[in-house]
Amino acid sequence: MEGTKELRATVISLFKAGKKPMEIFRELKIFGVSRNFVYYTIKRYKETNSLQDRQRSGRPRSVRTPANIKIIRERLRRNPCRTQKKLALQTDISRVSINRILKYDLKVKAYSRRKIHFLNDRLRKLRRERCPILLRRHDARKILFTDEKIFTVEEKFNRQNNKVYAKSSKDVPSSARNVLRTHHPACVMVWWGVSYEGVTPLHFCQQGVKVKAKNYQSDILEAVVKPLSHTLFHHKDWVFQQDSAPSHKAKTTQAWLKENVPAFIVANEWPSSSPDLNPLDYSLWTELELRACRKSHRNLESLKRALVREAKRIPLEKIRAAIDEWPNRLRACIKNKGGHFE
Repeated sequence: MEGTKELRATVISLFKAGKKPMEIFRELKIFGVSRNFVYYTIKRYKETNSLQDRQRSGRPRSVRTPANIKIIRERLRRNPCRTQKKLALQTDISRVSINRILKYDLKVKAYSRRKIHFLNDRLRKLRRERCPILLRRHDARKILFTDEKIFTVEEKFNRQNNKVYAKSSKDVPSSARNVLRTHHPACVMVWWGVSYEGVTPLHFCQQGVKVKAKNYQSDILEAVVKPLSHTLFHHKDWVFQQDSAPSHKAKTTQAWLKENVPAFIVANEWPSSSPDLNPLDYSLWTELELRACRKSHRNLESLKRALVREAKRIPLEKIRAAIDEWPNRLRACIKNKGGHFE
């Protein structure tokens, strides 16, 4: 008897049983029923012989009319990236009414625009075949996940107000969802490795030098990766992971790994074009960028200092949580037959 309708029904049932309004009030007082509620309910029942609300005429709509709803629908059909503010200015309708038309009449939601990696049939097939092998052969807590990323001196791009209106995420066109940057600010390439035991120091690749197999082996594998068996893993078993970049797949690189690390994921075992399967790509790079690039930097040295400082501040628990998510992502990729699952 907590709802208003149930209380009204109880009042009428007691009234039909021959009880007086004050007796009904005393009996239902413990439920927070007032005397006015009891008297009004009985009065309305006598007048209408029903518990339903009386029909109200209401004020006719002047803004959320079929004509205005059609205008908004057509504008979104031509360009689903319009903001509520622009729609309000272009149609001379208040933002509150625009919001109600979108939410209640057109039943559309705002979805953030985001970048996605390209997958063709060949790549989907590779992902579908290789994910079960990775899931069966490797323990995520023994893997050193590595990756490279380019950071710029610009402030992190805020996607909060970049919305696309559609009834569901599947209805958002790919051309409207993806965002590409066209300019080239000062930048630096960063190599990083993360594991359940901890992280490696950030390695900044030399500017102007193309990352070829020879440079990759001397600057990163020899200088950073080789000592990790003693410094980070303390002679425990561990597995080295890298993506399918040309310098990583080179025969000389694969031979170096075979001789210098306890185990590694071979080139034909890691699925290509799969940033959604690397903890650095799907979690930790974003965390580092949000921390270090909250504001723009005047030069590359300022950017490097911020990256080193903020990388040390990322909690180990967050890194481990991202790594623990890796098997679940492999299963999701298998379930979606190698396609996108985010």
